[in-house]
Amino acid sequence: MNPPVMNRIPLRIRLTAIFAAVMALVLAGAGYLTLSRFRESQSEYGSVTGIAHQAQQEALDDLVRELLTALPIVLILATIGAYLLAAAALRPVERMRTQAAAVTEDTPGYRLDVPPSRDEIARLATTLNDMLTRLQTALNHERLFVADASHELRTPLSLLRTEIELALRHPREAAELRAALVSAHEETERLVQLSEDLLLLARTDRRDTTPAGSAVPDLARLLHRVAARLRNGSPGTAVTVGCPDGLTAAVPHDRLERAVTNLIHNAQQHGRGSVEVTARPYEKPAHEMPAHEKQVRIEVRDHGPGFPPDFLPHAFDRFTQADRSRATTGTGLGLAIAAAIARAANGEYGAYNHPDGGAVAWITLPTLPQPPRSA
Repeated sequence: MNPPVMNRIPLRIRLTAIFAAVMALVLAGAGYLTLSRFRESQSEYGSVTGIAHQAQQEALDDLVRELLTALPIVLILATIGAYLLAAAALRPVERMRTQAAAVTEDTPGYRLDVPPSRDEIARLATTLNDMLTRLQTALNHERLFVADASHELRTPLSLLRTEIELALRHPREAAELRAALVSAHEETERLVQLSEDLLLLARTDRRDTTPAGSAVPDLARLLHRVAARLRNGSPGTAVTVGCPDGLTAAVPHDRLERAVTNLIHNAQQHGRGSVEVTARPYEKPAHEMPAHEKQVRIEVRDHGPGFPPDFLPHAFDRFTQADRSRATTGTGLGLAIAAAIARAANGEYGAYNHPDGGAVAWITLPTLPQPPRSA
């Protein structure tokens, strides 16, 4: 549908037309009042001679002619002035439009000029620059994500191709072919897991919080169930849970289970001995969250060597591992997924080395609102 005719007229023309219309009404009113006052002043003197009446009429005619001549000139000059003022006022906006049109992905650091004045134009330029900064950060994040994903996908795909090529190139016994198929199956499983992790990260990053399940009204039950499952999957590692009754989490059930699973699995892979899972109520400072919002903090501690100090700031980054040389089956996305789930729920995450040894990874999540107490 075509826009209205007025919307296709440049803004400076519309502003000038509005000003001219208002000015015309003002001048017309001023002329009318002038003539009215002139006639009233004539009537105050009562009857006059014919010669005097003729002189008054000539004076009135002269006044009308002067008004008809002066008022249009004043209107034209005022309209020209209004156009120039509108053009000057909109010139910074047009300059910003031109600069914004020049912003491309090849000019990442380009920003709009902010006028020295502290008016609406300066605030608009500042807001647009902030938006460009956020967009650039998101673009850099996506580029890094794609580069890391490509790197991580390349390794299992290369191994899978090598296994298949060797199996096809040389005659092999049944046992050798079976071993090649088992290896190819393992790499395929790794690709499937990596793809699922990448998909979950993409959904969480865009705050796709459509829950696949309901929130968690009993956090202790969920933690015990996840711990039992992972304990059975790794008999050599004890997993203990400490969680008081009554704790809840306002997070989709499946995502919280995934976050806790990743935290415990990471501790099992990189720690030694037992893994301790604890949950407790957590209250942020009053100025950092609404008074009505309560949170729960979930911590997972292992008893291994802990995080290297230079790795701690990057523990939750994607595709990062404290020891790349260590043979693990992970994708390097476990802690990143847990952090993304916490972040999507307006929670926090972090890691530190315990004073008594071992590494601790934690997340905070909002709790379900408490029902009002009956009087």
